[in-house]
Amino acid sequence: MKAKLSPSLLSREENAMKSIKDLLDVGGCTIAEMPAENPREITAPRYTVALIEHDYPARTAVMWNAAYRAFDFPLQNVMLVGSASDARHTLAALKADQGYLGGGAGVGFKDEVVEHLDELDETAKRVGAVNFILKTHAGNLRGYNTDGLGFAEGLESVFLRDDEMIAGKKVVFLGAGATGNAIAFALANKGVRMTILNRTEAKAKQLAERVNSAYGRKLAAFGGEDDVAREIQTAHAIVNVSTKGAAGEFEQYSALAPARLPANADNIAANHKAASKLFSLVPVRAVVCDIVLGTKPTPFIEEATQRGYRTMDGIPMVVNQGVEAFWILHSEDLKRKGLTKRDVREVMAGAAKK
Repeated sequence: MKAKLSPSLLSREENAMKSIKDLLDVGGCTIAEMPAENPREITAPRYTVALIEHDYPARTAVMWNAAYRAFDFPLQNVMLVGSASDARHTLAALKADQGYLGGGAGVGFKDEVVEHLDELDETAKRVGAVNFILKTHAGNLRGYNTDGLGFAEGLESVFLRDDEMIAGKKVVFLGAGATGNAIAFALANKGVRMTILNRTEAKAKQLAERVNSAYGRKLAAFGGEDDVAREIQTAHAIVNVSTKGAAGEFEQYSALAPARLPANADNIAANHKAASKLFSLVPVRAVVCDIVLGTKPTPFIEEATQRGYRTMDGIPMVVNQGVEAFWILHSEDLKRKGLTKRDVREVMAGAAKK
């Protein structure tokens, strides 16, 4: 359920909100219920907080809290559901909160928080979205984007298992949202060619042009949903970065085919039939990827698995981006304990499978 800022919060001055407790008290945020091992209350004196716009079975809390226990850090990670339209008030409260160290900007917040942060790292500036926020020693909020790197490392690992290099591969994007932006730049950095397909073609064009401009060469092409059948025939990987398959009205739709609303039996069946036809065009060695996390595989991943394709769900990206974010925040303390990124990855990967 999405939290909605109460009139009492809207009527207050921004600087009146001094803590997460204030946000919770007035209903500006609620503690997420679906993520595994998400605390029901904040009890630690210092904590990290992940913001999401709707409740879903995210892995952040279980991964970060497992790491805090494993490395004997007296900290707590809590996922909060809030309204991205109230990001300015929410971030002001986090900035004023003496216990807040930083945390995630998840579904709904990746774009919205950017203009309310004090600083952005170079990757976040280029992508135009963040997934992690650090409170600096000076008390500023600095945004990072580790999503793209997390996905790229995961996909590269899939290819490497079969002694294939990722450079030069063609990846077809289904969607062009905030996470898609991050993934596009990270893959471009590894020399991947891509075709970005989106229902609104202008959005795909904008992302492709930004990637090509940043790298000074044509790595990205673009198109609309009508181009899916042609582009997937030469794809080395296909990645769903759209809302198809995610919790809500698009949950039962396959990412490979157009989705018509309302989500009734006839429209869902038509989508699955069209997706099945398109799957017959996908090369047998292609990797089928979906960034959506849920309690079960998305229709896109489920059919790909049944057909024998190599697949990658959202877990590798979540683990890899989490490791990078955890290292950004806690590297000094980890190094003092003689710990490495590999140690963090081992703990987080184990926790994410729960």
